[in-house]
Amino acid sequence: MTSLAQRLQRAKSSNDFRLIQLLEQELKQVEQEVPPLEPRSHWLTTIQNWLSRISSSKAELQVSQFVDSARDIWWYAFDPQTGHCVYADSEAELRLWIRDNYQGR
Repeated sequence: MTSLAQRLQRAKSSNDFRLIQLLEQELKQVEQEVPPLEPRSHWLTTIQNWLSRISSSKAELQVSQFVDSARDIWWYAFDPQTGHCVYADSEAELRLWIRDNYQGR
C-alpha cells in the first residue's frame, strides 16, 4: 500500500493521467482484497483483557500482587460480591483480611 501510494503521488505530481487512472484501479483492487487493520493501542488491549477477566470471574475473590519502583511488595484484594477491597503491606495481612471477610461464605 505504501509503494502504491508513493507511485500514485509521483504520477499526480507529473500529471500522468493515464498512470493515475491505472494506479487508482489497482488501489481499489487492493482495498477489496485486504481489509484495513484496526490499530489497537496497548491500553485498549489491557482494558479488554481486564474486562474479560472480570466478566468471567464475577463471584471470585480477585487478588493481585504489586511491586513498586522501590521494590516494595504490596497486595490488593477485591471481593466482587460485596464490593469490599483491601490494600495490604504483607501476605500475612492479606490472609487475615481474607479469613475475616471472605472465607466461610
